[in-house]
Amino acid sequence: MPPSAGTVGALARPRLDAAFAAATGSHRITVVDAPAGYGKTTALAGWVRRSGVPYAWLAVDRFDAGPARLFRRVVASLQAAAERLPLPDRTSLLALEHDLDPDPARSYDRVLETLGNLTEPVVLVLDDLHLPGRKVGTGILGVLAVSGPSSLRLVFSSRGVPPLPVERIRHGKGVSDLRMPDLAFTRDEARQLAASLGPTATGDVDALWNEAAGWPVALHRSLEATARISGPGARAAPDPPPGTALTGYVAEEVLDQLPHALADFVLRATITDRISRRLAVELSAKPGGGHMLHDCLRRSLFIEEREGPGGESAYRWHPLFASQCRHILEERDPLLHESLHRIAARHHQDTDVVACVAHALRGRDPLRAVAALGAHWLEFVLRDDTEALEGLCLELPYPWSDDAEILAVRSACRSLAGDAASAADLLRRAQSRAHALDAERHKRFHTSHGLFELFVGERRPDLRTAADAGRRLLDADSEGMWALQAAGVFLLGQAEVRLQRDGAGAIHLLRTAAAAGAANRLEAVEVCSSAELALGLAVAGDLVAAQEAATHALERATIVGWQSQGQLAPAWLAQGIAGYWRNDAEEAAVHLSRGIRAGHGAFPLGALLRLYRVLADCTINDPTRLAEAHADLEATEDWEAHGLPGTELHTVAAAKVAEAMGDLDRALGLVRPLVNGGTSPLVTMLVTELLRRGGEGAAARRGAQSLAATRGTPYIDTGLALTEALLADAAGDSATAHERVEHAAAVAERQSILRPFIERSADLEDLLTRHLAWGTAHESFIAARTAQHGHDHTHRPPSYWALTERELEVLTYMRSMMTAADIAKGLFVSVNTVKTHQRSIYRKLGVASRREALRIAVERGLT
Repeated sequence: MPPSAGTVGALARPRLDAAFAAATGSHRITVVDAPAGYGKTTALAGWVRRSGVPYAWLAVDRFDAGPARLFRRVVASLQAAAERLPLPDRTSLLALEHDLDPDPARSYDRVLETLGNLTEPVVLVLDDLHLPGRKVGTGILGVLAVSGPSSLRLVFSSRGVPPLPVERIRHGKGVSDLRMPDLAFTRDEARQLAASLGPTATGDVDALWNEAAGWPVALHRSLEATARISGPGARAAPDPPPGTALTGYVAEEVLDQLPHALADFVLRATITDRISRRLAVELSAKPGGGHMLHDCLRRSLFIEEREGPGGESAYRWHPLFASQCRHILEERDPLLHESLHRIAARHHQDTDVVACVAHALRGRDPLRAVAALGAHWLEFVLRDDTEALEGLCLELPYPWSDDAEILAVRSACRSLAGDAASAADLLRRAQSRAHALDAERHKRFHTSHGLFELFVGERRPDLRTAADAGRRLLDADSEGMWALQAAGVFLLGQAEVRLQRDGAGAIHLLRTAAAAGAANRLEAVEVCSSAELALGLAVAGDLVAAQEAATHALERATIVGWQSQGQLAPAWLAQGIAGYWRNDAEEAAVHLSRGIRAGHGAFPLGALLRLYRVLADCTINDPTRLAEAHADLEATEDWEAHGLPGTELHTVAAAKVAEAMGDLDRALGLVRPLVNGGTSPLVTMLVTELLRRGGEGAAARRGAQSLAATRGTPYIDTGLALTEALLADAAGDSATAHERVEHAAAVAERQSILRPFIERSADLEDLLTRHLAWGTAHESFIAARTAQHGHDHTHRPPSYWALTERELEVLTYMRSMMTAADIAKGLFVSVNTVKTHQRSIYRKLGVASRREALRIAVERGLT
């Protein structure tokens, strides 16, 4: 019989009842696997009573390892159920002999034959299967698991994976699992439990639930303690020591039930909430520490496995359980407790500074905390986490809080917080104490704060000067300081991207920094370098590599819980640039908007984000967006930061908006002064095409000629080549026109650059058709562009639009016999994207088929 109600978590839990019913209804075996205190027995007992399902119950104990005893008890529990329940054909079940035959196989066969005669399912619950040991699966339970009839539904309840042959059955979907997350109390169940304990227990239930992470016994005891303290006649008392509500339970019900060696390992390994195999070996001082982690996992000892850096396994203890174990260890052996904290601090020194400082202070090793902060504080600055950095510095005891490196770090934090007076005072104190540092720390002090002053601090000079000085600083002083070197290389690479003077050099620096960050688990350096590398690649025109780098940066940021959105802006800009030139303006606008919201205003990042957002809005040609873009441009005359003008980008953005709104004369008036040279290649390419469309061919030719030696960026080269082709064709120079088209196709096809062809679609249509007849090495690419160019939609009045430009492209393709897969290939998008556009076209045109869509499109002049 199951235990009576009144144990921990005995309130009805319909969610769990439904889970048990579903599991036993569709699977022959249900495994309920969770640590101590998760209410397995109580939940199962409540379910069988409330559900009315025919059941037998056996609470297994330590003495059931012997096959004969366990056979007798299983048969007895089944017969007790048969006597209690009006089961059909129960006579043969009641007639089973309790004693195991000298040939056990005969007894097992009789049991299987008898159970096979049952005409309705019976649930046999076997509770506490972890108690008898590993041999419990060699007798009747192993036979029932492997060969039991479908009429017998087995429920195995255990702390850890039960020692039974269920794995081979699992592959045939014969096993259902309910584990710790399923049995943990939900927030609503915690509130119901609090209400069941009386009004004095309904304090801050959510806080207690968060602390317990749903652990039923911990939650129950905390709520009971709250009720006692808050109840009638309760007297105010000092807070109990940490963990006292659960310390005895963990010691008696968990640790004392384990083999001595494993219990000792758990006490050592829970010194930290997160642990790896290598740290487990260091803490246990035994080579088998890694194997013991797997034993804890198998036993469901409040631990879960996750994927760590490099694909290696990482493990996380239940935080409340780990804190109880630390409390127990500190009481039993305070010297070992301190020693283990020092081991953990040394392990985390170069990979997790926050953890290192916490462990070092608990282990009375403040010098290690100072060393970790001195080596890695720039990484906190890179991820805009200086508040946490300053907090760590303030936790240090005297005299370490007055160390020169720590004072310099605090000075940087105050500077970034806008407290210039405190920053200056702290820096003076740091410099006055720097003479006491040893040679290695003095060099690190000089280099790290020098890099901060050059690239991050408020007093930095011109960025060009900073980049040159930073390179000299690293070359002279950073040998042996690998973490600082990686951060410094990133800052140099970032500066070169901002300066746009050495694209290849910037990309090399950022690749080097990203690789160093990944290899040495410097997450801030890896994420920042990857994001900036994506921008550098996008600006250089390598759109494929840019998207790969941006995706990596954003994925890594998600994995490590990145909070600094400003440092991700380059990745969003890179994706926006790639999306725009590949003619996916909607997607580009989404990425660019994220980058703008991140609030990164450093030139050229902020200016490029706004320029490309304007270009995307003009491509989409939505009147509301255009009006908003126009108002934004009117509100600011230029985009400028750090002494580098953004006036040209602002001007060309304003011209593009004017053109999209139908005011070509105003657009031309804005850009004419920019054609005389001295502008960026991107601006010159955009201006040159605007002038060509405005009929100012001579000015357009001058603009194209000014970039003769600097058109290496693929999308700039493509745009200029097409403008030159159209200018040559208008002048009757067919040979030059075809050569320029062929060059544009060769460059564009490699990177899927479509926007320059779409923007010039009306003027290019005839030339591209003739180019196919002329002969081309890029026939498929040109043919696809010809299909897209049935109509130039860019310059129609905004009121014309009912379909987006991409939808109109898809509609043009739909005139042919091309399938959705063929269209997707031509547009360089997925089949699902094409189908989404088709459904949108049908909805907007009010039709249900391709034929009807084309008919309506012809009537409206859309194709």
